[in-house]
Amino acid sequence: MGIRININFDEKRWLKKDFRVLASKAFEATLRLLSCADFLEKMEVSILACNDQVIRRLNNQFRGVNTTTDVLSWPRTDQLYFHRNKVLLVQKSKNDTFDLGDIAISYDTCKKQSANLKLKFEDHVVHLLIHACLHLLGFNHQKDTDFQKMKELEIECLEACGIENPYAL
Repeated sequence: MGIRININFDEKRWLKKDFRVLASKAFEATLRLLSCADFLEKMEVSILACNDQVIRRLNNQFRGVNTTTDVLSWPRTDQLYFHRNKVLLVQKSKNDTFDLGDIAISYDTCKKQSANLKLKFEDHVVHLLIHACLHLLGFNHQKDTDFQKMKELEIECLEACGIENPYAL
């Protein structure tokens, strides 16, 4: 067993893509890379597998940006503490789990992006979920140095998943 992934399939096309397997692959690679393996079975995340219409509404509601996007994340980083990309302390919730937060991902935008970038759809989805997982863990890309750090972590996680570096293509 690994991380507990709660998925709401708002967009039914995700059901044909083995989404749960892709999500498990992305989260477990990311969490192992960041030395969270000891906590893996106690962690959980919730994902809304949706379409452009839904993610546009969420993007507008939560970020004030009235456009579609590929993935959104809402971290609950108050439970996790990091130092030099390693977990130092984890606070348990009342039900003995570590809730990383919530993610929404749009099928339509993922499909368009993967086609435009000439990437395999499933590989692109794994990449976006790794990216979202890093956000849930408190990483961001507001500054160039933060962007570079996230990019390096994404590449390492993708490599662990057997996926080529999309930045090099």
